[in-house]
Amino acid sequence: MFRLACFALLSTLVSPLRAQAVRLPSRQSLFVLQGGDTPNVNHHMTVAAQAFGVDFAVVGGTSGRELAPSGVRRIEEFYCWDTPVISPVSGQVVQVVDSLPDNPLGTHDTVNLLGNHVVIRSAERFFYLGHFRRGSIVVRTGNSVEAGGIVGRCGNSGNSDFPHIHLHATASARFGEGVGINLLFGPIRAELSGTVFEQVECPMLAGLWVRSPGGLTCVAADGRSVEARCARIQFNSPAAERWAFVRP
Repeated sequence: MFRLACFALLSTLVSPLRAQAVRLPSRQSLFVLQGGDTPNVNHHMTVAAQAFGVDFAVVGGTSGRELAPSGVRRIEEFYCWDTPVISPVSGQVVQVVDSLPDNPLGTHDTVNLLGNHVVIRSAERFFYLGHFRRGSIVVRTGNSVEAGGIVGRCGNSGNSDFPHIHLHATASARFGEGVGINLLFGPIRAELSGTVFEQVECPMLAGLWVRSPGGLTCVAADGRSVEARCARIQFNSPAAERWAFVRP
């Protein structure tokens, strides 16, 4: 029933994009770990200030749909680890925390829930991006940012099970205050249970595979295997001879 409702919702959103749509926080292919408007698909709904919050993970591997290789033991093995995190909106940076450690698998920081994070003010909304890698944030308080600009790299700081990107928005500049806003993302490519929706604007729902149009994917020289980590490969490195950037 939930998936049928998702299909119906997405189908109605193949329409001219609304001005309030925001960008995905990564240029790579993503899986929505947490998203939606009920606690059974989104644990953020149990906390008013984080309501409608979304957790994204970069996917990769030979199928292009894996969070990490089988038998993963270290956070560095996850495909989301150290990938660029981009601003979903244009605005001004109002808060940065960048010194907290990244947690090994199986440990959590239950005091600093967002871990290393960036808060961006856009109009009357405040966008919270969390769980950055320590020392990776490249913006500072007071900086202006453009939608799509890199603000840092994904890590595993804060109350995080494994590397992923957290995003939520409220009308309050103080974490834990206000009520979460149900964001619309677009234009994006969204897929659910094999059905693909192109150039849509929609809220995030757990179980969606999403990607920004023109987002970068990486394929092996044989054109078959997918490698999400390629965003970190420099063109002048030996690895660049085996991998090439393509626009899917």
